[in-house]
Amino acid sequence: MVIIRGAEESPLLLGNTARMAAPALFVLLAAIASPAVANPNGVPTMNDSAPNLVTTTKDNSETTGLHDFDFFMGRWNVHGRRLRERLKGSHEWIDIDATTVARPFLSGLGNEDEFHTDFWPGFVGMSFRFFNPHTKKWSIYWADNRSGGVELVEGPPVVGSFSGDVGIFEGPDTFEGRPIVVRYTWSRVNTPSPRWEQAFSEDGGKTWETNWVNDFTRPADAVQSPARRWPAQELSRTREFPVIELRRYTIKEGEREDFARYFDAYSPEAFQQMGAIMFGQFLERGNASTFTWLRGFRDTDARASVNAAFYYGPVWKEHKATMNDRLIDHTNVLLLRPLAPGTGLPVLPAVDAVNEADTARGVVVAQIFAIKPGASNVETFAAAAAETFAGYRTARARPLAVLTTLDVPNNFPQLPFRTDGPYLVWLGAVENNAILDARLSVVPLRGAAALERTDLLRGSPEWIVLDPTPRSRLRWLPD
Repeated sequence: MVIIRGAEESPLLLGNTARMAAPALFVLLAAIASPAVANPNGVPTMNDSAPNLVTTTKDNSETTGLHDFDFFMGRWNVHGRRLRERLKGSHEWIDIDATTVARPFLSGLGNEDEFHTDFWPGFVGMSFRFFNPHTKKWSIYWADNRSGGVELVEGPPVVGSFSGDVGIFEGPDTFEGRPIVVRYTWSRVNTPSPRWEQAFSEDGGKTWETNWVNDFTRPADAVQSPARRWPAQELSRTREFPVIELRRYTIKEGEREDFARYFDAYSPEAFQQMGAIMFGQFLERGNASTFTWLRGFRDTDARASVNAAFYYGPVWKEHKATMNDRLIDHTNVLLLRPLAPGTGLPVLPAVDAVNEADTARGVVVAQIFAIKPGASNVETFAAAAAETFAGYRTARARPLAVLTTLDVPNNFPQLPFRTDGPYLVWLGAVENNAILDARLSVVPLRGAAALERTDLLRGSPEWIVLDPTPRSRLRWLPD
C-alpha cells in the first residue's frame, strides 16, 4: 500500500502492516502454485507428464480474473496528483510525473511494476500482485527504496478483484498511529489512459478520502516490431526446457570472435529443429578467451537424444573441424534446473535479422554461488539472498532466472559437466553499460559480505558480465 505523507516527510511511507519481508516474498514467489514433481529432482523425463500450472484461456472458470492486469503490461508514462496532507481536510494537490514498467511472472499468476520518479531523486517503488485462482482475487504488495536501500517488511496486502473495467482492492493499515482502511481503485482499463486511485478511510470504509490519482499513457515509441519487444504476456519459462546447460568454453587466443560468428551462423536453428533451445550465447567480459552459452532441453532423456542427433549428424560433421580448431576446453559446464516454479529462463523471440541488425542488445549478467553440500543449503541460501536479488531489480536489472544444480548422472558422457556442486546461479539483463556501471555493479559488493556470513558458501561469488552475440535470444528488449 502506498501511504504517503506530506512533501516535507519521507516520500513514500508505507503503513506498518503493508509490506512483505524479503524472505517471505521469495518463499511466496517460489511456492505459489507449485506443481507436483514427477521425480526427486523436479525435472521431467520422457515418461513423466508435466501439466501446466494454469490454463490461460479466459473462458476457464478456474482462471476467471487471471487476465485482469494484462492491460497494464509494458511501459507507461505516469502523471500523478497527490494531496499534500492526508486525512486533514486538505484540498491542495501536488503534481508528480513518473514512469513505470509492468511485467508478468509465475506463468501469469503474478505481475510486478517498477515505478521511477525524479520528484524524489533516485526513488524506486515496486508493486507485486499475486492471483489466487481459487478465490479469484488479487493480493497486492508494495516495496520501495526510500531509506537508501531495498526495504521489504511484513504486512497484509490489499485484496480484491475487478467487476467489469473497475477493480477495487482494500486492506487494513495504520496512518500516523491510528488504524485505517486503504483502497486502490483501477478504472478506465479498456481505454488508452487507465487510472489508479488511492483512498483512506478512518471509519471502517463508511467514508473515503482520495489522496492519490495516477493517469497512465503509453510512451510515443511504445509501438514497435513485436520481435523487438519484451513480450507483454508471460514467456515460456523453462517449463518446456527445464534441463539447462551453462557452458563456458575456452577459445584460442584471438579466435573468440570468429568462433562466435561460426557458432551463430548454424547452431541456434540446428538445436531448435531437434527439439532443444539455445537461450543465448555471449562473449564474456574480463575473460578474452571465454565464450559462454546456455542451452535447454525438455527433459534429461532429451539431452542425450538431441546431443547424439546433433554431434553425430551432418551439421556438426561439416563444421566440427572449423570449431574444434579454435577450441581449447569445453568441460566447464554446469547442468542446472530452475530453483522453483517461475524462476526458469525465458525463451525470448529470435533476433529479427532485418529490424534488429543495428540495435543495442544490452548486457546480461550472472552471479554464480558455490554452495556447501547439505540437504536444504541451496534453498536456505536462496532465501537469504532474496534481498540482494531484489536489490539488483531496484538497480534496474531485469531478472531472468534463478537456477541450481541438477544432480543426475550424465547420460551423454561425450559432453561432461561438472560434479562439484551444488551451485546457485542468478541471471539478469540490463539495458546498457551506463546502468551496469553506475547502478548495478555496486550492489553485489554491498551484498557479498552479508551472503558470506551465512556460512553456506564454499568461496566468493563469481560475477560474470556477458555481451550477447548478434543472434543471442537472451538480450535486452524494450518493454
